[in-house]
Amino acid sequence: MDLAFLPVLVLGAFIHGVLGFGFPMFSTPALILLYPLPVVVLLTLLPTLSINIASIAGEKHWREAFVRYWPIPVFTIIGSIAGTQIMFGLDPKPLRLILAVVMMIYLVADKLPAAAIERNVPRWLMALFGASLGLMGGLTNTMAPAIVVYALYTRMNPLLVVAAFNFTFLISKSGQVAGFLANRQLDWNIVGLSAWALPAILLSLWIGMRLRRRMDTAAYLAALRYTLWLIAIVLIADGIIAFDWLPANQAETPNLQG
Repeated sequence: MDLAFLPVLVLGAFIHGVLGFGFPMFSTPALILLYPLPVVVLLTLLPTLSINIASIAGEKHWREAFVRYWPIPVFTIIGSIAGTQIMFGLDPKPLRLILAVVMMIYLVADKLPAAAIERNVPRWLMALFGASLGLMGGLTNTMAPAIVVYALYTRMNPLLVVAAFNFTFLISKSGQVAGFLANRQLDWNIVGLSAWALPAILLSLWIGMRLRRRMDTAAYLAALRYTLWLIAIVLIADGIIAFDWLPANQAETPNLQG
């Protein structure tokens, strides 16, 4: 396998450092233009775990965030297992279109007005939301669109948002790994390809975290939005072409062990 994934992972880590989330949101659609989705999940596995742990460690209020919002990350495991099973049983041709739609939901939802005051959400509803997040993550490897909508709707405490959802990303990965194991698709050779790049990825994350409070956030977010719109458009075009012309015998999800 070539090293085309490396700059995508490094840039995704920087984006995550600046925003507090977003590594899978950027890296998944960019990498899926080059590799099948199961391969993308494995390439981003170790970086995602490392980035989430580092992000949580950099937040002062991570204990409060977990105590208050624990049903969301805990119940993502259920949805993540189900989403991963669906991913392996689904024709891969529509996946790029689904991912593009998910990205567009994020780009539109990001412009929605926030709630006037913080809303109290019962724990059973947090659990249902967590399971839905896991389902989305297992199917598309990204949760950011739903997270943005939830944070805006409930007006979450900004001090707790980053830690709460990095916990969610982190714990959901256990369900995703379980789904790969159940399908005998967990190829440690692919996982290991990103391991040697972790120092560069974590350095990029650290730089982004340092710049979070110093850079012109509005200009940065505008540039990021344009980039994500471009990737979404390319995904749609690529997905339509693949859906119309890809022979059925080539559309099957590849066996990563072979």
